[in-house]
Amino acid sequence: MEDTAGSILAASLRRAGDRPALRDHAGRTRTHRELLDNAARFANALAAQGLQPGDHVALMLADRVESVEAYVGCLLGGYAAIHVNDRWVAAEVRGVLADADARGFVYTDHVAGTLAGLDALEDLPTVVAVGEPADGRHHRWPALLEAGSTTVPIPTREPDDLTIVGYTSGTTGQPKGVMHTERSMTRILRHMPVHFDLRPRGRCAFTGTLSFVAGIWGVLLPHLYLGGEVSFMAGLPADEWVDRMIAERSTATYVPTPLAGAFIDETRRRPELLGTLRSVLHSGSKMPPDVLRRLVEVVGARMGECYGMTETGAPVTTTEADDWAPDCPADDVFASAGRPMHLADVQIVGPDGFVLPAGETGEISVRSETQFAGYYRRPDLTAETVVDGRIRTGDVGHLDEAGYLYVTDRAKDMIVSGGMNVFPAEVESALCDVPGLAEIAVIGVPHERWGESVVAVAVRTDPSLDEAAVIAAARARVASYKKPTQVRFVDALPRTASLKIDKPALRRAWADGSTPA
Repeated sequence: MEDTAGSILAASLRRAGDRPALRDHAGRTRTHRELLDNAARFANALAAQGLQPGDHVALMLADRVESVEAYVGCLLGGYAAIHVNDRWVAAEVRGVLADADARGFVYTDHVAGTLAGLDALEDLPTVVAVGEPADGRHHRWPALLEAGSTTVPIPTREPDDLTIVGYTSGTTGQPKGVMHTERSMTRILRHMPVHFDLRPRGRCAFTGTLSFVAGIWGVLLPHLYLGGEVSFMAGLPADEWVDRMIAERSTATYVPTPLAGAFIDETRRRPELLGTLRSVLHSGSKMPPDVLRRLVEVVGARMGECYGMTETGAPVTTTEADDWAPDCPADDVFASAGRPMHLADVQIVGPDGFVLPAGETGEISVRSETQFAGYYRRPDLTAETVVDGRIRTGDVGHLDEAGYLYVTDRAKDMIVSGGMNVFPAEVESALCDVPGLAEIAVIGVPHERWGESVVAVAVRTDPSLDEAAVIAAARARVASYKKPTQVRFVDALPRTASLKIDKPALRRAWADGSTPA
């Protein structure tokens, strides 16, 4: 294969040379040249440990410059990077390692407590710690790199060889590894700048984290491919986030739904941010239409809303600059996820598999040039999900006459309570502007009489907001059978690899009375 994900990144990093590439929370930086050299050292050190191109290397990493070097090093060396969410507990890590056929494992020391004594690491040929190791037998990152050459390896690769595998949680049932290949990854890297209107030498204020695999191939790697700079800003309060973007002259950022309101307020306070900012991105969990409208009032045509999933690689729809104009042909652009991109086809299908006309609600079915190759070691699940080359997303929605997509809910998340259908997204949208409520997720839990009961898990900004107030607000805004019967408050909602709220994790946590991770 002439061009691989590793080879096109290596060429871009080499051309960018001494321009800044990375800045992490601790103030550590890397130039493109330093990133390329360290990534090559890592790839060659793995080879010296006996790993071969095609071997799987699991990565459980925090937002550090070394973490990016590890991902790029895997791509350079032809190793399949097995993404392991750093928020998982030991049982979940064990489940993924049992499924993924990993021969190497790299972690940052913030998860050392999770990994201490983990039997699944015992049989791996190479385990590497960035920072203090969980076990004295594990290699230390600096020492491992010292043994590696800066010569960029040139492995023989085929289009169907794996590059990154993004895993779901593995505590219940068999883990599900979403496979992306050289074919899909090179297409993703070359497409994402078009999708999000990213420019060469741009500066990204990266508010996502490496906990979520979609941010790696969707935001981080494309900026490096363009010779740009990525600055880690996840977890910052909105005022510090905006202050840093102004100081660093950021050209692109991602606005998480929970921070949208605060970002709007801070941008109004510091309008000079818009002097350099050209791309404001959002995807994953749905942003309430009224919030999106207020955000567009502030950032204008810079705003880009889209729809996709880990399986599609790149998103399959997007809004465009003209969509925010008064003459937009959409029924309601602020409730939509935009229109299909040039490399994707989106249809709405009914229970019988037939394509539905505009306006009718059904399951969203997509085909994309960047879609995944299937689920690792799960041909049964792959055959169930990919039918005639199209992904059955499990999401419910409709297209309007102008081709704009509206995502209603997850088909599997629909609640049937007392014979009545309740779509969680409808209830969540009705409650999104309750004072003191930052974010809310509605789920169904088993109920002896009604089959399922509607409950909610919420993040609040006002500690005085209580369960009774949320239920009262719901009673005033939706039919009584749709209102939550119970509300639990948490510090943060769990997210999937594609940044959507992890409803299965919420249901598991509700059942055992724990706090969702």
